Amino acid sequence: MYYTKKDSLILSARIEGKRIEIVGVSLDTLSVIQCFGAYNKNNEYPNRIVDLVNSNAHLIKVMMIA
Repeated sequence: MYYTKKDSLILSARIEGKRIEIVGVSLDTLSVIQCFGAYNKNNEYPNRIVDLVNSNAHLIKVMMIA
C-alpha cells in the first residue's frame, strides 16, 4: 500500500476543517500517486486538488532539502 512506503507523503485536503480528499505524493517523482475522497466518497474536487499539488511540487522539494 502506498501509505506504508517511506518515500510517500500523505496529504489531507480540507475545506473549513472538513476533510474532503486524501492525496498520496511520491517523494521520488514529486507526483500524485493517488487522490481519493474522504471515506472513499466521490466529490467534485480531485482534479483541482491534483493540479494544486502538482503546481506546488517545487515547495515540497524545498522542504525536503531544508
